[in-house]
Amino acid sequence: MSFNTSNFVRLFKTIAPHQHRYEVFRDFVILSACTLQNAVRFDQAIEDEYLQVAGKYQKSDLEAISHLFAEVVMGLEKQVGDYLGATYMSLELGSDHIGQFFTPYEVSRMMAKVTAGDDIALPEGQDFITVSEPAAGAGGMAIAFSEAFMEAGFNPQTQLWASCWDIDPVAARMCFIQLSLLHIPAEVVVGNTLSGKVYQVMHTPAHHLGFWDLKLRGRKNTAANSVGTQDATLRTAV
Repeated sequence: MSFNTSNFVRLFKTIAPHQHRYEVFRDFVILSACTLQNAVRFDQAIEDEYLQVAGKYQKSDLEAISHLFAEVVMGLEKQVGDYLGATYMSLELGSDHIGQFFTPYEVSRMMAKVTAGDDIALPEGQDFITVSEPAAGAGGMAIAFSEAFMEAGFNPQTQLWASCWDIDPVAARMCFIQLSLLHIPAEVVVGNTLSGKVYQVMHTPAHHLGFWDLKLRGRKNTAANSVGTQDATLRTAV
């Protein structure tokens, strides 16, 4: 299973050719993430960041960037998976910036099935499950787990909530974009899971629209009666 990223790659190469390719990709990710964040809850600081980044590009480049976003939407509609991670590697950015690589989605699928086990079940007395991914990358493991969860007969859009962390803001935003487009309720944190330091927290539209703040608060209030829950920690292959 692999994505056809040829249209994305071809279009991407035409955008601001004088700029470093990693910078253009980073800015595409920032603009896309800001758009999705403000689609549900407007935040002026996010709008200001969007305008600051957009100001670096000509109108024709911004139109091309919007077409890149459309390619991601269509890619995920055709096939669930780590589209942006695959695209990042197709652009050969993985070895060009801090050694960032993304696990092939087939591997993520296999690991998600191992994590889920043969009999996925909701915690006793609960109507949803939470999963955490301490090194989320572009969200491949969280997406793969949501697929395994759905194959087990559950609805990941209403019965699954994910907490995804990554120290790299570009990777975290890639994760946010994909979980948002797949309507997976989640928080995506730019931060260090080892030290607990948090730089930014983003919530997907599905998180807000599904009133997950209230659901999670309700679970915390009954935590003393929820011993033995089957919530999972996802582990990405190295």
